[in-house]
Formats: sequence, structure tokens, C-alpha cells
Amino acid sequence: MGVEPAVEYTSITEALAGVGRYTAVVAATPWAALAPRLPAPTRLVVATTLEEIALDRLVADEPDGDTIVGIGGGTACDVAKYLALRTGKALVLVPTTTATMAPYTIEVARRVRRQVMWIGDVGGRVAVDLDLLASAPAARNRSGAADIIATASATWDWKLADARDKGLPFSTRLADIGASCRRQLAEAADAIAAGTPDGLRALVELQHGLGRACARAGHRRLVEGSEHTFAQANEHRLGSSSNHGAIVGLGTVAMCTLQEWYGVSAGGPSRREEAIELLTRCRVPSNPHQLGLDEGTFRGLLRHAVRFHVGEFLPWSVLNEADVNWSAAEEMWRQVWKVPRTPDA
Repeated sequence: MGVEPAVEYTSITEALAGVGRYTAVVAATPWAALAPRLPAPTRLVVATTLEEIALDRLVADEPDGDTIVGIGGGTACDVAKYLALRTGKALVLVPTTTATMAPYTIEVARRVRRQVMWIGDVGGRVAVDLDLLASAPAARNRSGAADIIATASATWDWKLADARDKGLPFSTRLADIGASCRRQLAEAADAIAAGTPDGLRALVELQHGLGRACARAGHRRLVEGSEHTFAQANEHRLGSSSNHGAIVGLGTVAMCTLQEWYGVSAGGPSRREEAIELLTRCRVPSNPHQLGLDEGTFRGLLRHAVRFHVGEFLPWSVLNEADVNWSAAEEMWRQVWKVPRTPDA
């Protein structure tokens, strides 16, 4: 395990003061607005992919310098973490949205063929600028709640795997952290839906808390299960989504429904109703219509998720055991439609 990220609330200009010569790994849209008021980087990388060949080229071309600074969402932060791990440079992450847990986790990823592979850990400093976060699209910010809600289906899968002696032993203590985070999310749901500073800060604190728990455990089973397999299958088949968190939210409802449909006690009670309620109250745009999914495409994604999960030897989950037949898929489709459409997504 690496060092846990240190989170501080500050402005982006103060965060970059004194970083020395730095490589900026950025998302294009926020960088265009921020660049005029920040010190010029030694190198500018517009992050678009985690593919292994592209990342290794970035490492090979990395100039001398002191710091890697990631400014953006999940892709920018993950690419910055990769460069910091491979070069040994100091790392500063400045998230521009609350849509992802990436700034608050130490795991470093790259994509090998179809699958995201975790290759190491790196710790750094995370500078949270609440004014900067507030400038992001409200629907993207709210979609970060899906990371917390995903613990419902992820911990069910983990408990099932332990009952089958497939992988890491289940930890009630970690599962309780996930449940506590979901309760705190419910308490902050109105502020998150409204996009207030308190709501943004609540999302940051919850994502940081889950990231810290994963760092101490040395794995991600608390936060990633079959719902993330669904999101990966969506990306592999349809391309990157403009709102990954919203896809994870839809996947969480679908997988909680499948877990309930499967009806085994090994994974514990289903959290489907809780997931729907939290997505609704936080106004996460996980309705299929808003994500461009019709029923036929959804059914295709479910079949692809099973093939993807088994073919890539992903950690044991409901997708290894349940029969995703026509009736199960119909019930999953009916349940995901209970998440209402949001007007500003």
C-alpha cells in the first residue's frame, strides 16, 4: 500500500504555488479557463486515455521537473497518478468535479486490452477548491454520489465471493464503513442535489473516506463489484460515457435487482430500494433515457457484462452465478426506470 492522499481545502492558485517545474495533466475544458491564471507548466498533457501504449509514451517523453499536477476529472487524475508512479515525482491533484473517486484513491490504473489493470499505489496531495468544483456542470457533480451508492452492490458481491471461498475474506468492519457512508449520503442528499458548498464538501469527504478505507485494506472490493463490470461493459461496447458516475448508478440498481432476483442468502439482503432512493434524492441522472439506452441495448449490455466479467476473470460476483435470462433482464429494466429523469442533465 502507498501513502494515503492528503486532502486540503484551498484555491488552485495557492495549491500550485511553489510546486516548481511541473507537468500539467489536464482535462481540456477546465484547463482552457484556468490556464491564464496559473503558472505555465513545463509540459502540458491533455488526458484522453488510459491505454497502456499511450501512457508508456507519456512516460518516455517526460522532461525533467519536480511535480506532476493533475487538473480535471477521473482520466486526468489517473494519468497524473500513473506518471507520478513511473517517474517518482511529487504528485498534486486538483479535481474539477466531484464526479469521481479518482483523486482520493492511491491505486494506479492503466487499460490493457479491454480491462482496467491496477499496477501500483501512489500517494500525493489533493487540493480541493470548492469554488472550482462549483463551476462544473451540476449533473456531473451529483453523479459522484454513485460511488458511495455502489458500495451496496459491491459489498453484496464481496460477501457472496467469501461464502464461495473465491478471493478475499469479507470484512464486516469495511462493509459497515460503506453502510455508514450511505447513511451520511442520505443526510446530505438535499444539499448534494442543490449543489451547495456543503453538498460538494459532503461528497468530497465521503469519497475521501472510502478511498482511505480502500487504501488501508489494500483492495477495492468495498467500492467495486458487478455494477462497475456493467459500466466497463458499457464503455467497451458503446465507448466512453460522458457521465461515468451515472452509468455506475444505473448499474448499481440493475445489479442489486439481479442479486435480489437470484435469491441466495450468501450475499445478504439486497439494497435495491436504498440505491434507487439515494440516486433519486441526490438527483443522479441514471435514468436509461438520459443515458441513451433503450431496452434492447440494455439487454445487450447485460449479456456483454456477463461475458466480460467471466472472460476477464474479474473478482467473483453475482454475474458468475445468476442466470441473466429474459425475465431477470425485464425486472432489471423495470427497476432502473424507477430512477427519475433530472431536468438539467
